[in-house]
Amino acid sequence: MSALDCRKILIPTDFSETANIALDHAVSLAKLCNAEIVLLHVVSAFSYKVTLPEIEEDVTQNAKLSKAIDEKMKSIAQEISEKHGLKIETMAVSGKIRDEVVKKAEEIDADLIILGTHGISGLKEFFMGSNAFRIVSEAACPVISVQAKAKRSEYKKIVVPIDSSFHSREKLGVSVRMALTYDATLNMIGLRSYDHDDENLNARFRMKMKQVEDYLIERNVKYELHTLFCSNIAKTTMDFAVENDADLIIIMTEQEINTTGFFMGPYAQQVVNHSPVPVMSVRPTEGLTSSVTPY
Repeated sequence: MSALDCRKILIPTDFSETANIALDHAVSLAKLCNAEIVLLHVVSAFSYKVTLPEIEEDVTQNAKLSKAIDEKMKSIAQEISEKHGLKIETMAVSGKIRDEVVKKAEEIDADLIILGTHGISGLKEFFMGSNAFRIVSEAACPVISVQAKAKRSEYKKIVVPIDSSFHSREKLGVSVRMALTYDATLNMIGLRSYDHDDENLNARFRMKMKQVEDYLIERNVKYELHTLFCSNIAKTTMDFAVENDADLIIIMTEQEINTTGFFMGPYAQQVVNHSPVPVMSVRPTEGLTSSVTPY
């Protein structure tokens, strides 16, 4: 299996510190994959402050704002192009943030979206809550969400939670490709509920973890296997990632309904919205790009 095939990365920005950190992550990956970066700014339909010193704090959507945004975008693009030798395109659109990000990703055939989840603007939180998770849930391509603490832009230790569903194992393809791209170690954590005392279920789970291990060995990927018993799998995953100084968590945005119920609905949303460690969210089969190979 080869490294990640990523040709075009979409980066939504409001020019905040967290958005800039997300851009750093994009630059790091773009250099490894020789990918193009598309920088997108969405001008909300609401009046808001923009973190640009070139304009007044209380400025609303008008020609002066548009000019300042255009100049800022071109300045960022030129700096990245000159410093890193990357191709970068800029675009600014008006509308709802989550709708425009998803739409533009589809229009440009993006392989990946990287977004900041604590970008600060007059709306206070550019990508918090519903915006971030709606983008993660609706985008056809994988999405990496980055919070302010995620200043390391290389992923050397990747956490991959595994439960007993098919879709949980389905993210192995992209996990292996990310590991090969960054020469990273995959920390595979088998998540078990405290109330699962059915020996047949436990035996099937052990068999699936063995299949995961065989899959990784066959592809010559560095890995560690862990089994964790827990009541809140989202919190357990995030705690494990923080305690082990991980650089990335890879999850599915939804799962089949199964006896564990792991990472369905609010669990994925909790990880995306609250993990201090960057999160790569991958949609099930029909939403995956060609770079993602199901297990």
